[in-house]
Amino acid sequence: MEILNKTSKGKQRNLWKGVDWDKYQVHVTISSINSEEIDDKVIYMDDIEKRKEDYGICGECNEPGTGAFWCQHCNAKRFKENFKNWTSGNKDIDELIQHSQLNAVYCLKCLKWIPYEKFQNVTYITREGFGKIYSAELPEGYIGYWDIENQKWYRYTVKKIAK
Repeated sequence: MEILNKTSKGKQRNLWKGVDWDKYQVHVTISSINSEEIDDKVIYMDDIEKRKEDYGICGECNEPGTGAFWCQHCNAKRFKENFKNWTSGNKDIDELIQHSQLNAVYCLKCLKWIPYEKFQNVTYITREGFGKIYSAELPEGYIGYWDIENQKWYRYTVKKIAK
């Protein structure tokens, strides 16, 4: 399914196209900017063309997407601006989450700290080797992609976090 290039008001929006998850894998660009090797640059250019074909062009920076509906460069800036607005209370956990957010090439690679208070209908399920397992609902859902038109995260809602 193609997403329209313009909004109803004629403004530019994401140029993302739908992705068949069974057909494509996430493409990661590993290249040294200072590389003098021609082969490195050819691989890099091939990867950019493949990303354009697979994931479309970001409606903000006009660079190829890094995953379905995802621009790692633009989203990393958004996440970084928000670092000051949350903490887990544990420096190591905060750094792990921040690292995942800065390097996420699509939504499922992006960790997020969710305070306990945000969960609803928390229900104990069982005890396993390292602790207790609970089921819960997260009404706000998880981050899917940046909605350029509304300037906020589009979230996929999931009733149960764990079952």
